[in-house]
Amino acid sequence: MSAKHIRNTGDLMRFRASIRIDCPHCAAARTMSGLETVRAMGVTSFEEAEARLRCARCGGKGARVSVLPPV
Repeated sequence: MSAKHIRNTGDLMRFRASIRIDCPHCAAARTMSGLETVRAMGVTSFEEAEARLRCARCGGKGARVSVLPPV
């Protein structure tokens, strides 16, 4: 299964994938499972999620989200 079929946070749970969130300001990174992502943000598109996410380390916004393939 390729990651191209994952279009929103709900698809992360469906395909048992995870996301990696990178802060462009301080280079902090975090990995979240599909369940953690849906609990934190609900079912949204990745563009909306990137706009809403705030870095825990520096407080910057505008994170980069990349989909990690299922394990």
